Amino acid sequence: MFELLPGTGVALPGDTGTLRFGADAQTAAEVLTGLGHVRPLSEAPWILTARWGDVEVTAHAGQADRPAGGPGELPLRSIVFSRGRSASRVPGGIPVVLGEVDLFGYPAAEVLEAVGDHWPAELEIRCADERGYLTSVALCATAPNEPAGRRARAAAEAAEVERALVELEPLWTTERDQWQLLEAGGGHLPRHRGDQTVLLICDEAVARRVTAAMLAAGVEVVPEQS
Repeated sequence: MFELLPGTGVALPGDTGTLRFGADAQTAAEVLTGLGHVRPLSEAPWILTARWGDVEVTAHAGQADRPAGGPGELPLRSIVFSRGRSASRVPGGIPVVLGEVDLFGYPAAEVLEAVGDHWPAELEIRCADERGYLTSVALCATAPNEPAGRRARAAAEAAEVERALVELEPLWTTERDQWQLLEAGGGHLPRHRGDQTVLLICDEAVARRVTAAMLAAGVEVVPEQS
């Protein structure tokens, strides 16, 4: 079980320990190692990810309350829990708990109702369809602020892209054999082999990165039909 601790971090399953906000990359990696293999993503300042059951845990560094350009390595700023998009049809196998609420264990509408007025400002929940189950939640060190300035907006947008990629990663890893790339209009669209459903990705930057990753992983390409 993962227990979200607003203002502190996340208690990991068993005796793994607590992933605390403000930790440096080495400390965060040592804690995440208790879950299994830790994979760094090639992004600045640093991002680390590890998997436990059906949950991907991603630790993001960030400025937090420290002035930009301050000395030293940036600390752990947010922790994201995600499952594949197809997981929205089923409850999570690993509890991710806030208080007494398992965020992945019940339909999104029930989770949102249960959290209600106790929803901490540091918690971010993405809910595309309240009839399904949540597939992505994030706990931040402090309540997210509206980005100010071009550089801050660009950083926020880049973080959103990385977060979306972590959620979509099963398309070219664990669920690779379940997907195809359908050529369409000079580009590619991910299509599920089983029900032939096309996954539309509205963010162009995310779509490009997903296509590149799926091509590099050898996902089957289906020619466009005239």
